[in-house]
Amino acid sequence: MCNLFKRLTAFLLIVAFIFEFAPVSNVHASEDADDIGLTGSEINMENYFEQYDFEEDAEVIGGEVTSSDASEDAEDSYQDTSNYSIKNTLGNMRGVWVSFCDYKSMGLYNKSKTTFTKNADKMFKKFKKDKINTVFFHVCPCNDAIYPSKTLKWSSYMFKNSKKPAYDPLKILIERSHAYGIAFHAWLNPYRKTMTSSYNPGSESSTNRIVKIVKEIAKGYNVDGIHMDDYFYPNNGQFKGVSAKTKKKNVNKMVKKVYNTVKAINSKMIFGISPAGNVSYAKSIGCDLNTWLNNKGYIDYILPQIYWSDKYLLHGINYKMYTNTLKHWKRLDKSNKTMIIGLAIYRAGVGDSCDRGWTKKNNVIVTQIKQQKEAGCKGFVLFSSQYMYKKNGKKEMANYRKYMGIA
Repeated sequence: MCNLFKRLTAFLLIVAFIFEFAPVSNVHASEDADDIGLTGSEINMENYFEQYDFEEDAEVIGGEVTSSDASEDAEDSYQDTSNYSIKNTLGNMRGVWVSFCDYKSMGLYNKSKTTFTKNADKMFKKFKKDKINTVFFHVCPCNDAIYPSKTLKWSSYMFKNSKKPAYDPLKILIERSHAYGIAFHAWLNPYRKTMTSSYNPGSESSTNRIVKIVKEIAKGYNVDGIHMDDYFYPNNGQFKGVSAKTKKKNVNKMVKKVYNTVKAINSKMIFGISPAGNVSYAKSIGCDLNTWLNNKGYIDYILPQIYWSDKYLLHGINYKMYTNTLKHWKRLDKSNKTMIIGLAIYRAGVGDSCDRGWTKKNNVIVTQIKQQKEAGCKGFVLFSSQYMYKKNGKKEMANYRKYMGIA
């Protein structure tokens, strides 16, 4: 009896530990090779994309950007997007994130207009075949942009040395996405200044800067939504003295202002946030989940990144991390806010000493899709696009396609 009591006590302590200190899997916040345990050659994915047959340019294109702060080619006047008919997929989302780390793999990095357009078309054609109906595309990855902006410089992740292209990549991406009936959400990291520093979320000028960027996108392009991920207050000690309460208050001001800005431009345009799956961590960096989920005027949907399997090992005890984290999120939602679940296709087939499910089974994603649906969630988003076509995830994606009825 004594041994049973000890084992039960140990189990309860582990459960508490997991919810408070479980690995964050915060790959969206800093998507580089070190963060997700990959080498640079794996990030490029050169050996895994033969079926895409992406086009290559003979020469590097573009001229130097003439301003370090912003493009001089940004339009002086916005187009009228208020009457654009939004593609709303919130009822049954089947989405994918296209991160700045995916640009090269998708054949979009440093290309001429012709090559970029061809490769963008091939990318969306593949998404369509895989029954993806929504794309969250990284348009402002790191204090930069893939469109001509008055506020941000050209992105070095899209063009070598931030060289200015002779075309607008965002315009082409949206056109090709809509041509295949796929909703296009513009994804930005609001506070990121560099990969190691952040704008101050408590500064009014910082909030105004974010709103200005949102206006550029929402007024200038027929996007179906504005999307933010889990990067709010950084956890690197930059704002060490700021309490969790103050962080939430400051972030809430920005979130509410962005929501109102989006709705003022087009009342049907969608705005949502994808926080880290670890609830305690998300709250610690400024995500006021209770307010967002249970009050109007902040977000249209929540998209937690639940990036674990149900074979999570800690101190010798197996824990159903995905299942129990999903339940945790559902308990937070008292008002039946639209909830979509972020799934970790990037972990498929990759060994992990703690999270063993990704190598023990090859139907983890399909099982998780079924579970989120049974829990009343409204769909899923895969992180990220390149891993849908990676060798490690081949079996996982084969089961996904079988489940989706894809030949």
